[in-house]
Amino acid sequence: MDWDDIRYFTVLARSGSLSSAARKLGVTHVTVARRIDRLETRRKVKLFDRRQSGYRLTIAGERLMSDAEAVEERCINFERKMRGQSDVLAGPLTLSIPETTLIDLSAPLADFMRRYPDIELTVFATSAQHNLNQSQADILIRITDHPPELLVGRKLTDISLFAYGTREYLESIDGELNKASWGIWQAAFDSNHGDRYFRNMVDDPQITLRTNSNSQLVAMVRQGVVLGLMTAPIAARYPELLPACDEPLVTTELWLLTHTDLRDSRRVRCFMDFMSETALRPWIR
Repeated sequence: MDWDDIRYFTVLARSGSLSSAARKLGVTHVTVARRIDRLETRRKVKLFDRRQSGYRLTIAGERLMSDAEAVEERCINFERKMRGQSDVLAGPLTLSIPETTLIDLSAPLADFMRRYPDIELTVFATSAQHNLNQSQADILIRITDHPPELLVGRKLTDISLFAYGTREYLESIDGELNKASWGIWQAAFDSNHGDRYFRNMVDDPQITLRTNSNSQLVAMVRQGVVLGLMTAPIAARYPELLPACDEPLVTTELWLLTHTDLRDSRRVRCFMDFMSETALRPWIR
């Protein structure tokens, strides 16, 4: 059986719709429908019920799902381990980087591309937890002080986060943080801690905004409706933002991470060496 057939089957089963599966597979929804129809016809098994709400596994499909996922995991492991053995400085390399960090990294990324023109970068500007076990990315750059145990990497730098607001908002709370409404950029905290982590930093905070977009947090702070945590270099881009206090409320870390199976890949090693030794330390503060 074609491995792609199993991949299309498992992705559609988990996503429940042709359009969502197509986005994850990087194809059109027509291609997904055609592949599933062909698989069912060839194997003479109906795997999905087609409903207005989407695709749902039949009883037969449910019985096959665990076996399909086991095959999927083995194939992904094999592909990842093969990539990990590559000793060629050419070919694809997928990165996952928080959006604001990506803006700051644009210059060193450009330097890397000039130095290694045969490496083809794909960059996801996101703080989502890309699954390296599922080969969704080769390298993560993440703000965390608790990097996952299953990943290997390097701490690049400490990051200090200060509370910022507009002058008008700071005057409205008399500079007292316990009177403020807060916006939280979730990527600034380990996903296992969330609000609890933040509440350890600020006494009884009133959290009125949670977002996975640092750009959205900055926009709302600039609107004068919340205080937000950000680095001094980010806040310096917006002269209307002032620090609420002189000391950072949170000190966390920036990590460069990869899967253990990929650490011997020459492309991965090259990128990690380049970014940690020449690109990041001079200007991430």
